[in-house]
Amino acid sequence: MNFKSIFKGIVSFVLVVGLIAGTSMLPVFAKSTESSSKDNAADSGSHTGTQFQATYPFKKSNGAKVNFWIKNTGDVSVKITINGRQKRTIAPGKSGHISAPVGFLSGDYKFKAVPTPNGGDISINYRIAQRD
Repeated sequence: MNFKSIFKGIVSFVLVVGLIAGTSMLPVFAKSTESSSKDNAADSGSHTGTQFQATYPFKKSNGAKVNFWIKNTGDVSVKITINGRQKRTIAPGKSGHISAPVGFLSGDYKFKAVPTPNGGDISINYRIAQRD
């Protein structure tokens, strides 16, 4: 045996061990990515106008609750609802959220923010997310 063939054998062995170790690690990384999806943000941003309205589909398998958070950056109070329920009024300069349970069947959830009590324009930062 010469040195060149021994070297090729060692390099081949190291490559094979590296490939086996690399492919066995793939499920670990896939699982960690999956667990980070427990905070499923449907939308976030800011809105200015007479009202905010958005509809998103949610499934129970992605989390037990859906949250609607706002920061009222305007000068009128804002009433927020999910599917017309879970009502809460957020005063100017304040922030708050409401939650609703996600049903067993897939469904659309309607998020709404409106000026209250006398109308006007709203200005909000918002985030809609599904969680456990």
